[in-house]
Amino acid sequence: MKKSIFTLIIIFLFGVLSFASNADLFKLDYNAVQEEFTELNAVVDIIKANPETTYSSLATTNAGLVESVGLLPDAAMPLAGGENVMGIPPFWWGCVFGLVGVGIVYFLTDQDSGEAKKALWGCAVSAIAGTVFYFVAWGALFAASGG
Repeated sequence: MKKSIFTLIIIFLFGVLSFASNADLFKLDYNAVQEEFTELNAVVDIIKANPETTYSSLATTNAGLVESVGLLPDAAMPLAGGENVMGIPPFWWGCVFGLVGVGIVYFLTDQDSGEAKKALWGCAVSAIAGTVFYFVAWGALFAASGG
């Protein structure tokens, strides 16, 4: 029985794979990409030539370029946000690993209480969701048993 099921799965997979092909979606036109980045490259060249350039000075001297690229004065602010521990936001450390995750975040961010608080919120959300799930599961089990 196992052999016949395995054989059917292999035949099915070969059939499916025979129709597979590369989509045009994944073809990249390098010239179009370079064309889109010409204005941004011009901004980068200006900043490399004058490292002390600020947004306000760039906006006054090259207003058309700044507008066409779509630069904003606070565009880098999301990058200056909190510290991700090993690439994972603190909330998810607390949500997935609980108090252990809060401890990991606290010690690996050099005892940053703001990041630890985010991990603690994740821990609280996880605990509340787990408690709700527990009561819903027991309620469904109790209702299904006819009690």
